[in-house]
Amino acid sequence: MKGWIAVLVASQVIAGAAAAQPRETFKFLSAKEVGALTDQPGMGPKTAHLAKHATYEVEYALRGDSGNVAEVHAHTSHHIHILEGTGTLTYGGRITQGKESGPGEIRGPAIAGGTMITVHAGDYMEIPAGTPHLFNPAPGTKLRYIVFNIFG
Repeated sequence: MKGWIAVLVASQVIAGAAAAQPRETFKFLSAKEVGALTDQPGMGPKTAHLAKHATYEVEYALRGDSGNVAEVHAHTSHHIHILEGTGTLTYGGRITQGKESGPGEIRGPAIAGGTMITVHAGDYMEIPAGTPHLFNPAPGTKLRYIVFNIFG
């Protein structure tokens, strides 16, 4: 009997904790609004985080053909869908001249010994935590994609 009481109390505590979290609300952004999130002036990648949670986040990204750097995340996996553009993704190998840019994050100018593939609108890829990666749009173009970052 005591075992059942403990299970009942634990389930009520878990339910109470879940109820204490703010409820998510419906969110809608038009294509124009989504584009405006990342269509910003200047070189380098532009990102906008649409949803942030304890275990994941949703990010839109736009990369031009200059200012991109290689990166590796020790505890974050990426699930990426290319929305627009063509370019290359280099993954694996090691980051050259890498410097810590945040907790568990290393960035550098290039990847040595990686594999390069061509990516196009409509492609999907999963980049596991700990995998160096570098996106480069085709010259004179941009690469737009959505990233589901999974923390673990």
